[in-house]
Amino acid sequence: MTVRALLLAFEFPPLSTGGVHRALGLAEHLGAFGIDLAVVTVRSEDYAAWSSARLDPALASRIPSSVPVYRTPSGFPDWYWRLSQSRLGFRALQYAYRGDPVSSFWSEPVRRAVAEHRPDVLLATMPPFGVAVIARQIAKQYRLPWVADWRDPWTYWCAAPFPTYAHYLYARQAEGAVLREANVSVSTSHVTRDDWLRFFPGVDPSRLVTIYNGYDDDVVDAVDPVPRTIVYAGSWYYDPQSRSTMLQPPWRRSPQRWLFYSPRREDWLYRSPYFFLRGLARYRGSVSVEFAGAIPGWLPTMLRETGTESRVRLRGPISHEEALRLQKSASALLLTSAKVIGGRDYSVAGKTFEYFGLRRPILGVLTDGAMRDLVEESGLGIMADPDDENAVVAAIDRIATEPTPVSPRGEVLARFTRREVARQMAESLRRAAAEGYRG
Repeated sequence: MTVRALLLAFEFPPLSTGGVHRALGLAEHLGAFGIDLAVVTVRSEDYAAWSSARLDPALASRIPSSVPVYRTPSGFPDWYWRLSQSRLGFRALQYAYRGDPVSSFWSEPVRRAVAEHRPDVLLATMPPFGVAVIARQIAKQYRLPWVADWRDPWTYWCAAPFPTYAHYLYARQAEGAVLREANVSVSTSHVTRDDWLRFFPGVDPSRLVTIYNGYDDDVVDAVDPVPRTIVYAGSWYYDPQSRSTMLQPPWRRSPQRWLFYSPRREDWLYRSPYFFLRGLARYRGSVSVEFAGAIPGWLPTMLRETGTESRVRLRGPISHEEALRLQKSASALLLTSAKVIGGRDYSVAGKTFEYFGLRRPILGVLTDGAMRDLVEESGLGIMADPDDENAVVAAIDRIATEPTPVSPRGEVLARFTRREVARQMAESLRRAAAEGYRG
């Protein structure tokens, strides 16, 4: 029996960010498993105020014609964006909204779309986390079963601290309410699910499932890699100021940051290429390194400070299609991860699965966590502890000197195709639709 599902995805093609590929993959493949999908998102022109990411028409062209896409206004008033342009205004907005302002401004456009479509089941993907708040409200209003697709966990998404402890408590309460009330909550990492069970002990474990991100299985082809080349394409998700605020004690911060709060300490310098570059600086062999994507202000400085400015080519922003071509030509692909102080990193970067699809060796300069687990399991990893410069040097040397440095495990990699991801999501949607609204 066909199940009519409505996907709430604030970020969706043509916006070109890491998170949109999961939603796009579901739009492409859920139909094969009896899910009649429609999508509610925002207008393309609204993204300019929301994100600095580029728009990629090629991504939008992949949306099947059988999947209707309702593009609504974001709901954000002009005064909000004008106010956010000043430092004082931005800080005031941070404190004014307990959670995610998306839940305040996008709620009514989504409500109208749901009233018109009236699906059998809702599927909400986040961040932005306000989408979860909206979905919970609408599910209650229309007594709809729903599935919460958490690309990141709200409470422990620690790229930057919460403005205050009260903001953290709101996020914790809101996340816990969704985990208790949604028919199914989907994590994209086994470590996230472990964290949920530990920090929200009243949640039914049977309603928490892990469905990883995936890759397009048509990206593998016969392109011969260029020897001794290491490539990274995409964003680094690192900001020196956020790191400083995260790691400094309150009394050493500037006064406007005294109230900032983080539920745990994470060092996102490890998410940058810094520890790879330290090893590269010591490597005396021949190797070519290319970084593609937006060039943050700190990156040229980091290259100079590590003495690798002449050894790394910065290509700047490129399209997703160009990024795939560049990655196909590499003999190894770089991967980094943040370091959780006294814990395990939950995050598995979307590019990890893209690398799986390309079957290229992965230079994993990775900390303890979910990403390291999966790369090791894949058979594609050339692993190096980021705190061990000698290990990074040795890993680079393997890439430069060994003709076949890895042995891919096909049976493991097959678990991560986008079609398989969609099949698993279809199971969760069918389960929710059969169960009905939980209340």
